[in-house]
Amino acid sequence: MSRAARLPLAALALLAFALPAAAIDSGSRAAIPVLRGAADVPELWLAQRSIDREWGLAEDSTYRTLDVKGWKYEGLALSLSGVVPGAGHLYVGENSGWAYLLGEALGWAGRAVTRRRGNDLRAQAASYVGDPTDPAAAWSFERYASSTGDNADQLRLLWDKDRDAFYELLSNDSRYRYGFSAADATTAYETYHDAHEASERRYRQARYLEIALWANHVVSAFDALRAARLHNLPLRRNLDLQLGGRVGTAGPRLRAALVTRF
Repeated sequence: MSRAARLPLAALALLAFALPAAAIDSGSRAAIPVLRGAADVPELWLAQRSIDREWGLAEDSTYRTLDVKGWKYEGLALSLSGVVPGAGHLYVGENSGWAYLLGEALGWAGRAVTRRRGNDLRAQAASYVGDPTDPAAAWSFERYASSTGDNADQLRLLWDKDRDAFYELLSNDSRYRYGFSAADATTAYETYHDAHEASERRYRQARYLEIALWANHVVSAFDALRAARLHNLPLRRNLDLQLGGRVGTAGPRLRAALVTRF
């Protein structure tokens, strides 16, 4: 090769090395100089290459989930029985859900009855006292102060601010029996005390029933979860159908695989 021919080759080589590094980016199109041609007449050819990136599963890694007939969703069963005890069991197909529903209905009915009875007994106890601000009432501040010599101002304040606390204090301290007008103040006080305590027992029973109702919701929810898992156990919904394909030099190739999880 003559000297005149070597000079253009050297210039082209310098041009190739002088291209910025950003021009050769794996993520974009890049122009790369290529020297082709006869030995005597060198030519410059520009070749382009592009790299396309795709995110996600490849075409040969397509999954399809098989729907199993009779499958019950465990989370749905738990939620249903958490809201309405027994509903999740009925969704799964267990007749034990009727027992939870019956217990829920009986619990609410019992709570309503005991609360109503408690209200009636509290009203009856209050009727034994009457209006304590009236000196002629069955129990009065004036009669209590004159009989014991104690100051009834705190009792008056409690009567104005919190009637329930007033009746509770009156029932729990026998010294307040002197405020009754009956000849036998002790007997009148015991009658009032018994009625008030009976009303408090009914209210406590109502609160116990409320706790039992909450417990019924919780127990029913987790028992429905158990029932759903036992129901799904023989179904073994742990199978996936993997489908894929590829076109090669030998022609199209299809693939199907049944994959199980452990």
